[in-house]
Amino acid sequence: MKHLFVTSFLPQKNAPQAGHRLAFDYLTKLAAQADVDVVIISRLPIEEKDIEFRAYVGNVHVKYVSTLDLIPSFLADPLHFAPRFFTRYTKSISSFLCGLIEKNGYGTVRLEFSQCFSYAVDLKRRFGNDITLVLGMHDVQIQVVLRIRSIEGRLFAKQTFEFEQRLMKLADNVRVLSNKDAQLVRALYPGVGSLQVVPISLPAFVKEVRRTKDTVDKGNILFWGAMQRRENEEALLNFVDSTFLPLRQRGLPLKLFVVGSDPGERVKRLNSDDICVTGFVDDPRRYFEAAHVGVVPLLSGAGVKLKTLEMLAARIPVVSTPLGAEGVEHDGTLLNVCEIDEFPSVIERIYLGGIQDVEASESYQA
Repeated sequence: MKHLFVTSFLPQKNAPQAGHRLAFDYLTKLAAQADVDVVIISRLPIEEKDIEFRAYVGNVHVKYVSTLDLIPSFLADPLHFAPRFFTRYTKSISSFLCGLIEKNGYGTVRLEFSQCFSYAVDLKRRFGNDITLVLGMHDVQIQVVLRIRSIEGRLFAKQTFEFEQRLMKLADNVRVLSNKDAQLVRALYPGVGSLQVVPISLPAFVKEVRRTKDTVDKGNILFWGAMQRRENEEALLNFVDSTFLPLRQRGLPLKLFVVGSDPGERVKRLNSDDICVTGFVDDPRRYFEAAHVGVVPLLSGAGVKLKTLEMLAARIPVVSTPLGAEGVEHDGTLLNVCEIDEFPSVIERIYLGGIQDVEASESYQA
């Protein structure tokens, strides 16, 4: 059976964004089992050399959208407009997808990431039960919207909830990343048909991390994540002001490593003797091997955080807000979950406790 894989972001094996890496993993595994064509709906230019999965699939189509493309969707139905679901939607791309399905007879269409879920309405209206519609959900969007301190959270929560509910019921199969998200979807949207928790594969570099007492530098703190994401920048800046600088002022010889792609100007200005902002690194293993503690001080966002899973899998003690640990199954030995105002005392305790046994093997999952 032929599959059409429609994605809002470019899947890449070593993408800075964890979700894009997951999409690459899901796509290549699917391509090993079936004939797959791909449509990428992007807001950014994509070069041929960046389409790393081309050898695994059949045809690859790239379509582009811009912020202005939101306007027709808003004008068509302003009272029910949910902006988060229409950032990749245009009528012309909808017609293109329908024509592609008609021409090639795909049995299954998978929409990856919520940003392109809006096409589900047109596809089900056009093809009904002639196609199996799969939604690859990386975050429950109503949860994201309610946690955002912005105009979207104030004005579009009701519309987001209603549209997400409609989409969940249209799908033949909804795939989520954690048991927590599965429970949330069932509670919010009763009547959803098939709901599946998809295992998360950690990137290859995590399996190659070799931490010993000799590689760990006491006092090294690792902040790991794609820095172009607003929630990561917000979390880092707050952590520096509320935790890192006060601990340094109290005399703890700590050093913070901010490892992740595309740091903004505010983050770059943190560079100092005590704070190292690396930007994107091809191989982050040495930072994982040297870290004494990892921090996930997130204050917004939703869904399981791969950064948390990756640091735990590398046997790094992690201090996280409840939001950063959301959906992560653990036994409490390495993961310390607390509110942000408790971070200083927990990090100080870990520092004074010395370096733990970092070579033991343990598995963490969502």
